[in-house]
Amino acid sequence: MLSLCCLPQSCEKRELLRRMWRLLKPWSSRILALRGGWAQGSAAGVFVLLLAGCGGGDPLASDAGSANADSSGPVLLLSQGGFTINYDCSLHSALRYDYTLGADTGNLTRPDSYMFDPTLPTGCGQQTSTSSYASAMPGWDRGHLVASNHMDNDANYLLRANYMSNIVPQASVLNRGIWLATENLAECYRDLAPVRVLGGVVYSSSANDYFLLSHGIRTPDFFWKLILTTEPGSANLKVIAWYIPNSNEVAGLDSYLISIAELERKLGVATVGIDAPVAVKTARLGVSWSLPAGCSLG
Repeated sequence: MLSLCCLPQSCEKRELLRRMWRLLKPWSSRILALRGGWAQGSAAGVFVLLLAGCGGGDPLASDAGSANADSSGPVLLLSQGGFTINYDCSLHSALRYDYTLGADTGNLTRPDSYMFDPTLPTGCGQQTSTSSYASAMPGWDRGHLVASNHMDNDANYLLRANYMSNIVPQASVLNRGIWLATENLAECYRDLAPVRVLGGVVYSSSANDYFLLSHGIRTPDFFWKLILTTEPGSANLKVIAWYIPNSNEVAGLDSYLISIAELERKLGVATVGIDAPVAVKTARLGVSWSLPAGCSLG
């Protein structure tokens, strides 16, 4: 396992590393191009990105609109087979997820139980309980970032989608309503052309942090999601994005449509991580996609 920094509790040279970062910062855009090559997999299949291991969050994130400012890292890039997540050991939470779907060929049943993530390395914190959030505060679900239904072609991927590293507190009305609608869109459009799904969470307020004592995790204030695909039979890029409050009083899905450019201003270009033409990034839909005719949600 490659570590570019130590875990927070063993960092004895933090100031030196901060000074090194100040020297490297002008070249950060070039460093980003190499970022993916800095992580090596452990025997457990974990790819570790320890760029922020000595506090202060991800030094390569954009200064503009940076989310999750309370993070002290480290942030790990976990490869779970069918998907990847950027996992923050200090927040005990995934910050970002990313995966690509082909035509739906599976119909496995989701496991009933939720599990701690056994792939997390020693010293990386995770939630303290797998029990329901509703047991501590009614009206809240164990919300999947990567949808289980999207992983139902592989038993191992499906199991990993139920690791608590992929679970965060999510308002029940949101989870079972418009968030499910976004999952259904990806599930249907994957049968027309390959679909890339990516998104994440934003922690910005402590007012709704109901689960710190019961589960050791804060409550996300916002969810964001992008779905990218192409028009059937062509190479024309088709993109839709949302920025949704984590609330039981959400409006309709169309109320939260956003452009990629707006997301980048809120979260930082590196966080969103999409390479697309300017016209695609600045386009903002007025209405969410409709489900294709004959779609199967199994």
